[in-house]
Amino acid sequence: MLNSDEKKIIKAIPEGAEHPRSMREVARLVGLDARTVRAIVHDLNVKGYPIGASRHQPAGYFWATSDDELELALRPIASQTREIQRRLAGLRRAKAISKDEALAEPTADDKKAKEA
Repeated sequence: MLNSDEKKIIKAIPEGAEHPRSMREVARLVGLDARTVRAIVHDLNVKGYPIGASRHQPAGYFWATSDDELELALRPIASQTREIQRRLAGLRRAKAISKDEALAEPTADDKKAKEA
């Protein structure tokens, strides 16, 4: 069951990817701050509501009305997931060192200078 804020946000998001509405505009229309709108949209996605977000112009939220639009909604999330996986992998490879040790390690520029 949807709460009143969720219903307001769904009503403020246009159908179709052709004319998405910016998060700021959705927030203004529903009287909530952008962080709250983002969190509610996230929760609605988790519940299975087809709200997509286009990061390219025109950017904003849209209600996916077809499989193609659902695919558009998935692309930025999949890309973000890959970037998070890269960050996780880097941190898993990391070793605990002090900042002084990190700053004393030769940089890529230092290595290039030695090779020249």
